[in-house]
Amino acid sequence: MKIALVLSDDFSMYHFRGGLIRELVRRNIRVVVIVPPGDFRSRLQELGIRCIPLSMHRFISPIRDILLTVRLYKVFRAEKFDIVHNMTIKPNIYGTFAASLAGIKRRVCLVSGGGFAFMNDASWKTGLMRFAVLWMYKLAMSLCYKIWFQNRDDYELFVQKGITKKKKGVVIRSGGINIDEYSPASVDSDTLNNLRVELSLPSSANCVLMVAARLTWSKGVREFVEAASRLNEKYPNWYFVMVCPLDQGSPDSVPRKYLDRQRLERLIVIDTFRHDIKSFIALADIMVLPSFYPEGVPRTLLEGLAMAKPIVTTDNQGCRETVENGKNGYLIPIKNSDMLAKRLDILMADQDIRAQFGLESRRKAENEFSESIVVGRVIREIYELDFQKGTHSAR
Repeated sequence: MKIALVLSDDFSMYHFRGGLIRELVRRNIRVVVIVPPGDFRSRLQELGIRCIPLSMHRFISPIRDILLTVRLYKVFRAEKFDIVHNMTIKPNIYGTFAASLAGIKRRVCLVSGGGFAFMNDASWKTGLMRFAVLWMYKLAMSLCYKIWFQNRDDYELFVQKGITKKKKGVVIRSGGINIDEYSPASVDSDTLNNLRVELSLPSSANCVLMVAARLTWSKGVREFVEAASRLNEKYPNWYFVMVCPLDQGSPDSVPRKYLDRQRLERLIVIDTFRHDIKSFIALADIMVLPSFYPEGVPRTLLEGLAMAKPIVTTDNQGCRETVENGKNGYLIPIKNSDMLAKRLDILMADQDIRAQFGLESRRKAENEFSESIVVGRVIREIYELDFQKGTHSAR
């Protein structure tokens, strides 16, 4: 049995699909990972797999996208995979086309959030682009055998819009989280103290943390900043920390000058890529993500759950999966900084509520989002591999 995993980002393949790769390797399945060249190629290979670097331009570019399809076709044709598993929009579309042309019968996709194609944007350029992407998505999904959706909202939306048939979709919430790697005790005190020194946080200070993959408006940057300004004077011992790398070239990108205009003394913005996100989460007293982006299930919220943090996020697709309102956190309306400030106010004022919510978050991670549960379902329900009789033949 030979499986290809195709994703447009080597970091995400290693960090978010590492558990799936390890389990497939443990079951003696040959795994080949196809990702753009990057710093994580060697780490991926250390998992016991082959890695084929293949450039994938992030934004729409007809010529580059055609070349990507041709290159994927050549790889698939040469390698003769039993299963090709595409992940994220570009691989889902062009990887599925290429796999079909190469004669790969078992073609599966992961929809980890709707992405920009499902955002409400009034500009005619975005509308035209969205129409083209949805048309190609519909064609690609017709060629898929199974489609893994990470939340029910996306599944129902794809069915409602006629992008895919109901019987093809399987809802497996999130990509899972390693609950041993991410636990309340997984970051030592020296690491936390060093991070406090780096951020100039007093040892007694509390922290509200927002982590997002990109510094974009749709992740709720404005809402976080406005909530922080409302609460800044009332809570002089609290710091508001944003870890959101700059997103060059995106029309949704937040200009650095917007953040430079914010004069909050205890608002800290980290706009460069960090490998130590787990340390930031360990430092946090509250995790926040006021996103209105069409999410899958945000990885940082899963990490916050596993590390026993109270969560405040939006009642938005993907985000709502992580919170039972009033039990382990709060759900707020999108684009509502006033409600975000009110919910943060409750948690910032009461350490006992924060502690209780944190315990419930950890239980939720263990019972619903453990990587072992998610990976097992992917292998059984998406790949349809049967290991009951000591075989890995597809049913």
